[in-house]
Amino acid sequence: MTVSKRLAAHLAAKTASDAAPDSTENSPPEKPGEVEGGPASNPESDHKENDQVDEAEHAAAVAQAREEAEKAALAASTTRMNAVFASEHYAGREAAANRLLGKPNLTAEDITEMLADLPKTAPAAALTEEQQRAAAEEAGREEMRKALESGQNSNVDANNGGGTDPKADARKASDAVWAKAHGIKE
Repeated sequence: MTVSKRLAAHLAAKTASDAAPDSTENSPPEKPGEVEGGPASNPESDHKENDQVDEAEHAAAVAQAREEAEKAALAASTTRMNAVFASEHYAGREAAANRLLGKPNLTAEDITEMLADLPKTAPAAALTEEQQRAAAEEAGREEMRKALESGQNSNVDANNGGGTDPKADARKASDAVWAKAHGIKE
């Protein structure tokens, strides 16, 4: 990005005044509108030249600033998360920590203080595949036992609502198909 003329002139004057011995005690006070070495430049004309910044340069500067801000935010959130995960109060309170990390206004210290006040939860024991099958089978048996104890008959229709003779029903369906194929209307 380019430096404006006004800023360059200011920096040059600053370095010149830093390098020169301090002679402000003996010099007369400056008049408004004058600068050492001649009349002051017209601020209006300088302002107009500086406002004509190339749009491409501006867009590139904005994109670079946005990228730097995103990187800084990601680094800050990662540091915050790692601080919470490394805390002695994290173990047993993982779910609460994850919910609190979702709140951007809380610092890592705030979250660890809150976690310290929460009770630890016991981790769920992981079941093997065989244990899971046994538990599912036992749950199914319990459900069946409750249904049998209720003393009611099943409302399942074993014939699926069909007629009394399945062969007759099949013959009737077959005849209907052949009649449709030959174009015969009933």
